[in-house]
Amino acid sequence: MPRPVALLLLLLGLSGCAGLPGPAADGDVAGAGHSVLLVNHGLHAGLLIARADLARALPTLAETFATGDWVEIGWGDEDFYRTPQPSLGLALRALLRPTPAALHVQPIDGTPRGLSGGEVVEIRLSEAGYRRLLAFVVASFGRSAQGTPTDLGPGLFIGSRFYRAKGRYSLLRTCNTWLAEALAAGGCPLRPARLVTAGQLLSRLQQMPLGDTACRLRY
Repeated sequence: MPRPVALLLLLLGLSGCAGLPGPAADGDVAGAGHSVLLVNHGLHAGLLIARADLARALPTLAETFATGDWVEIGWGDEDFYRTPQPSLGLALRALLRPTPAALHVQPIDGTPRGLSGGEVVEIRLSEAGYRRLLAFVVASFGRSAQGTPTDLGPGLFIGSRFYRAKGRYSLLRTCNTWLAEALAAGGCPLRPARLVTAGQLLSRLQQMPLGDTACRLRY
């Protein structure tokens, strides 16, 4: 969840965001594999995966998210994420000590170019890497005693939901760190612990070798 980090960065007068190339034209990418999308919201990045693939990997969500081409998934501090107008005190609490985390799942129709004013980039993963990324995302959901994802209620937008997440949020493990962990599970050459801001994450992705067949940034 980016907003605690955003407040801290604003207080420090820092940005840390890097400019990105626009998304590639529609069409197939040569070779086997699957694409995931990253939307750069400025101070944080969101992960977009095909809705149908999430429904197959986590069937208990299939009915909740029965429509849409993509889902955007975010991970962050539970209390701050779910508070419509959070206070600075709540932000500092999330930053200064590890706190419970939540996942936000939002269905999206069509090709999400310029989503919420952010730039969208495509990352191509191998077939095996994509399966590992999906497994990482599924494992990030907290479970009830019955083994189903713990629903925390409506999300920030129409059709979106909050779910309890595994792990704890902190200044050293932000939404961008979680996203880097997901991409690293998918085969991207990242060191998630060093990637706290969206700028750090996206700049590192831009530095990946163009010939990498396991994880390629599509221009």
